Amino acid sequence: MSYSYGKWTKYHIMKENDTLARYLPETHILTETDFWRMLNQFGAVVIKPSEGSQGYGVVQVTKLREERFEIHSGNKKIICKRNGLTEFLDKEKYRRKIYIVQEKIPLATVGDRPFDIRVMVQRQEEKNEWSVTGKLVKVVARGYFITNVSPEIIELNAALEKSSLLEDVDFRVISDDLDIIAILTASQLNEYYPNSQIFGLDIGITDKGKLYIIEANLKPSWGLFKKLKE
Repeated sequence: MSYSYGKWTKYHIMKENDTLARYLPETHILTETDFWRMLNQFGAVVIKPSEGSQGYGVVQVTKLREERFEIHSGNKKIICKRNGLTEFLDKEKYRRKIYIVQEKIPLATVGDRPFDIRVMVQRQEEKNEWSVTGKLVKVVARGYFITNVSPEIIELNAALEKSSLLEDVDFRVISDDLDIIAILTASQLNEYYPNSQIFGLDIGITDKGKLYIIEANLKPSWGLFKKLKE
């Protein structure tokens, strides 16, 4: 049986594992009911095309005061009232394709810019043992909210030392937890994508050190690691 490469499919595969489920942000198919419920609950949500890549079509919506809302797409922000947001969500693209709505993770920052962590996991051909082969930090470019567009690339420990993480967060524990989560995720996904030999995970972290699996990439590029060496 073949499985979609879409975010919605991978989310459900990971959620089947009780341990991984604790690291997944709340996520649903984009519907009017779930959108407004989650926006009211979390104050900010992210809308993503299930089949998208490179951050294309990803939008952040934040609830402001006095029934006003901020729509953040790329490096542009629009402030609107409820009817304006409803019109935005009623665009044809949201009806024709599968989009997901996800709670916005309050990411830790370097300076005043959020970051996430890319973890690469690999196995040798014909073997089932997975190992972490690379970790780095992607810092959001100024004006954006996702790390897909021209991020600043920093070595993990250097980024954590500069970050807004609270003083009682142990960096060694964070690094070890990243390895555990990444290998467990690779093992879980490999049951459904048995031909895969590499996964790239984007993992978010809050100021308190809580980790979230933002996304699992089945065909990740090593280009970010080449930038790190530079």
